[in-house]
Parts: sequence; C-alpha cells; structure tokens
Amino acid sequence: MPISFGSDNTGGELFIRSNLPQNRWYYKDDGVDVAIDMDRGFAIDIKEVVFGWLHIDVGVRDWVPWPSPSQQIAKPSDSHKNGFEVKCWLSDGREASMSGNSFGLGQFIAKLYNKAEEAPEFTQGKVPVVQITSCTPVVVGKGTSYDVGFNIRTWINKPTGEPVAAPAPAAAPAPASAAPASSDDNFGF
Repeated sequence: MPISFGSDNTGGELFIRSNLPQNRWYYKDDGVDVAIDMDRGFAIDIKEVVFGWLHIDVGVRDWVPWPSPSQQIAKPSDSHKNGFEVKCWLSDGREASMSGNSFGLGQFIAKLYNKAEEAPEFTQGKVPVVQITSCTPVVVGKGTSYDVGFNIRTWINKPTGEPVAAPAPAAAPAPASAAPASSDDNFGF
C-alpha cells in the first residue's frame, strides 16, 4: 500500500465540517468538499457526545477528553477551548465524526442534547437524524457567534458498525394503486 507525506489523507475517516456564517455543512471526500443534503440531514449520536479540551490551528488538532461533562481536567494550554466530539452518520450510511470548539457549535450540541433527551427514543438507544435549518448571527461578548437552528427529522436505530449492504436489485414496479414504500428508518442503512 503506497504512503504519502503531507497529504490530506485521513485514513478514510470522514469529518463533518461547518461554516456557520454561510450555514454550510459538508464533509471532505478524497479532498473534495461534499455538501450534506439537509433534506435528509445526518444522524448524530448525541447521547454519546464527549466533551473535553480542543485546540485547533493550522496543522494542529489536539483533543483531550474529560472523564465526564462534570469532571473537567486541567486545561492543557491557553490555546485549548471547551470542545466536543461526536460520532455521526451520513444519509448513505457512512460513519463520520464531528468536533468543534466554537461557541456556536458548542451551543448547538447543548441544545440538541437537551431537546433529544426529552424524546422517548433517547432512552431506547436510537439516534436523531438532524436537519440544520439556519445559522443566525448573535452578539456574544464583544464578538459575533451563531445560533444554529435545527430540526430532528426522525429517529433511527443506532448503527452497529456493520458494513452497509449493497442495495438489492430493483423489484418489479408495484401496481399504481399501491402506496409508495418509504420509511424514515431507511436512512442509508
């Protein structure tokens, strides 16, 4: 297997990124930005979100997780900020990771957790499929942050990590009087 030095190769792991001022959500696939289809949204394992200290800079990503949200450890440096890391799934079933240390993303994760925790599906081991609806500028201190608006489109069973099976060959078309078969549970899995 060939190796390279200084490339953007992440070993196949997908990372969800956001540009809050433009309300742009995407992931990198072979170095290309691919927009996330917000009509479908993406699944977030919000129950298992991990908090910690995160330092991000050009060529630097230093993540130091806390034992629990209520057990912060000493801040490793002045460059580290409160951050989070959470497992996600794209609508085609591929696993991705999302992390951040901006105030806006942190508030989004907190609001999503608090809303999701109220749903009965939260305790049933399901994960929410989230659609981002807006990013509104808000004044925070002397700067600007963003309030991320979202909608929980549906809940799905938590993916098991099993490889996604190839779709079965198309069946003969159903009679015109039959209702179309669609289910939110068919979220890329």
